[in-house]
Amino acid sequence: MAKRDYYEILGVEKNADERSIKKAYRKLARKHHPDASDESPEIAEKKFKEISEAYEVLADSEKRSRYDQFGHEGVDFGGGGFSWDQFSHQGDISDLFGQLFGGRQGGGGGMGSIFSQLFGGGQSQPNNRGNDLRYDVTLELKEAFTGIEKEINIPREDSCKKCSGSGAAEGGTAKTCTTCAGQGIVRKVMQRGFMQTVSTDTCSDCRGSGTKIDKPCNDCRGSGIVSVDKKIKLKIPAGADDGYRLRMRGQGSAGPNNGPKGDLYIVVNVKRHEIFQRQDNEIILDLDISPSQAVLGDSIRVPTLAGNVKLSIPSGTQSGDVLRLKGKGMPDITRPSIKEANMSG
Repeated sequence: MAKRDYYEILGVEKNADERSIKKAYRKLARKHHPDASDESPEIAEKKFKEISEAYEVLADSEKRSRYDQFGHEGVDFGGGGFSWDQFSHQGDISDLFGQLFGGRQGGGGGMGSIFSQLFGGGQSQPNNRGNDLRYDVTLELKEAFTGIEKEINIPREDSCKKCSGSGAAEGGTAKTCTTCAGQGIVRKVMQRGFMQTVSTDTCSDCRGSGTKIDKPCNDCRGSGIVSVDKKIKLKIPAGADDGYRLRMRGQGSAGPNNGPKGDLYIVVNVKRHEIFQRQDNEIILDLDISPSQAVLGDSIRVPTLAGNVKLSIPSGTQSGDVLRLKGKGMPDITRPSIKEANMSG
């Protein structure tokens, strides 16, 4: 079953600003909160989780950008899908609970029960996954017809080979960051009336690693990451259309602290052809014939993307008639919006 559009779930336009998105989320969260909804707990929690997943993406500028470009495939929550330990806006949730239950904490409902049920009392962990990358490749229509294999250079960030991504020079040591006490995250507490809102963020002093290096690597300056040009062999299948996208897992930039690499998205652009027009998998050629050919019929050779072929013009052909050459259009490529690519690199 296809996932619903996040903007549709929250009922906002695609150009909605951060404030409108938050307002829409809070309104829906208040309606479907399992402790306040008239729906069954199972249905309410399912809806509450759905709108929270949408908010997790649209309230984060980086995730929203990936979603706008690549759809659901651009915001991969892992094989099990979105889970509550991936939700990073607990502060907004606790503030909402305060409004719903008048600041009541603990007991048989309200903030205490639902917060512990949904979030399990755990702490958010810093996200050290590398950035996703996008590479646009332009094809001639003939190349889209046949498919291509080519080698491309991708500028990306890789783990530093000299320090194996640790960021420390030889003899250097990593000490526990005193700012975050080695957690890699810092907690911020805001007082709003009778309620306290607690949010977490990646520690800026140690960049989420939980440690600080006393002797940083000279090649990467202690970051553990260096900029490189990576050669990748790319295969685009026959029949790719304008806007066709391929996802190459693990071919994006490396994450900090030896985190997993992001993905590389290849976006295909197909040039306009001088004589052929493409409509889905059909190739259209406007052909001029003489009056005598139209009246009497004829057999002629016409160009196709596969080369010249014989075309029989029946007698009595009228202007605007369509003659079909079966199997001479584009290959039928069965594709979702994003295909997994064959690659090496």
